[in-house]
Amino acid sequence: MRKLSVAIAAGGSSVRLGSPKPFVELGGARLLDYALDYAFRASGEVYLLARDPGQLPPSIFVGEDAPRLILDDDRGGLPDRIACSLRKIRGDLVFLMGCDMPFLDPRLPELLLSRIGEHGAAVPAWRNGYIEPLAAIYSIPRLPEGHGICSMRDLCGAMDPVFVSIEDAQVPSWTFLNVNTREDLSIAEGILKLFLSRRSSCGMSNSPRCPTSRCWW
Repeated sequence: MRKLSVAIAAGGSSVRLGSPKPFVELGGARLLDYALDYAFRASGEVYLLARDPGQLPPSIFVGEDAPRLILDDDRGGLPDRIACSLRKIRGDLVFLMGCDMPFLDPRLPELLLSRIGEHGAAVPAWRNGYIEPLAAIYSIPRLPEGHGICSMRDLCGAMDPVFVSIEDAQVPSWTFLNVNTREDLSIAEGILKLFLSRRSSCGMSNSPRCPTSRCWW
């Protein structure tokens, strides 16, 4: 099995949400805590992508298992900056995820890893053509080095991707919920309450997130 790192994009402006996403709380935990919990379950090598260290709580960098910080060079648009940051990772494959996706299916990295083969990326895709480039695996050596990439779709398209059907894999649609607005946060709180009620009935722990529990799926 090829080695997989995880990179969490945590440097967005959060204009619509009104506050930095890593610090936003959901069910007693920060969005960044959900992302880190997910990332370390998928890999022992976790990276945080940000524009400056002030966007992240200093406490997360304490300890032997702390994530590594990668600062982007602020050149070009988001796809350019992400590609540049991911190229700083030493390795073959990286699962890129946003810090604002608290319900990502824990089966996703393994599913994509099994499908990438010789492709440059493995990207979840819907039957209507919509894709999820911020929950995808990328081949680091094949990331484009030029600037001027207009969108994450263009970034994926430049890498000879394989698109993995979300519906065929029976990945629930709500797993890709992005907390971009206060309305999204309210929806996430509703989903979390539902899962917590299911978990209490099956005797799972009271931690904010238990990705291995079947209550989530």
